[in-house]
Amino acid sequence: MTPRQPGPRARLSAFLSRFPPAVIALAKRCLVRLRRAFPGSWELVYDYSNSLVVSFGMSDRGHEAIVALAVFPSSVRLYFDKSLPDPKGLLEGSGSKVRSVTLEAASDLDHGDIHDLLEAAIERSGITFARTRPIRVVIKSESKKRRPRPQVRASE
Repeated sequence: MTPRQPGPRARLSAFLSRFPPAVIALAKRCLVRLRRAFPGSWELVYDYSNSLVVSFGMSDRGHEAIVALAVFPSSVRLYFDKSLPDPKGLLEGSGSKVRSVTLEAASDLDHGDIHDLLEAAIERSGITFARTRPIRVVIKSESKKRRPRPQVRASE
């Protein structure tokens, strides 16, 4: 008998556990609010060696995501499509597909300029979210387990 694999939400929690406690707490609070903003959506998880990305959209195709939350060791950022209008100039970066804003608190998603960007992204998508359908969490990629680096001895 093979051992049962943990579910996607448990794996997401395990991926988050490698970050500093303050970043984990912020990311978890942001995920709660994003799940509320995108009921019935697909939550796609991408585990990279130095970051974790969770995107929200209406299919299992990542390029169709409306927003993505990226967790780094020192920050949590919310990514939007580069073509989204940004009248207040909040979005940073010069990526060919996405731009982002750093989240200082999960409440940034509930009010203020970042909330306005989030609402604009949802409206621009043209999607109506079904509150009766649960969010589907899918692990799309998982970083390879890294082997420990060999110990380098200082020369005497």
